[in-house]
Amino acid sequence: MNQTKHFQDCEKAMKDWQLWAENQQILNPEELPPLHFTPKDQKNKSAFKLFKLDHIIEVKKQHPEYGFKERLETLKHMWRNLSKDEKFIYVQKSKQLKF
Repeated sequence: MNQTKHFQDCEKAMKDWQLWAENQQILNPEELPPLHFTPKDQKNKSAFKLFKLDHIIEVKKQHPEYGFKERLETLKHMWRNLSKDEKFIYVQKSKQLKF
């Protein structure tokens, strides 16, 4: 798939998602379900990115006043404090997505 077609598909998915949210009368962006990534997007997910996707909503709820930078720093700190076993799960998921 060429890059232009991929971006058009992503734009269409985003518009469909926004229409769905408007029809559901969801006003708070934090209540919106996450967008599903295409397989091409998922191949580029590192272990940290997968961890971030799993925990970003939790950080937003605990610290609604935080901006993007502060949330990212919090997630980095959480990632550094994970046990090896917990990190291993995300590393394995990342490896599975790359194939």
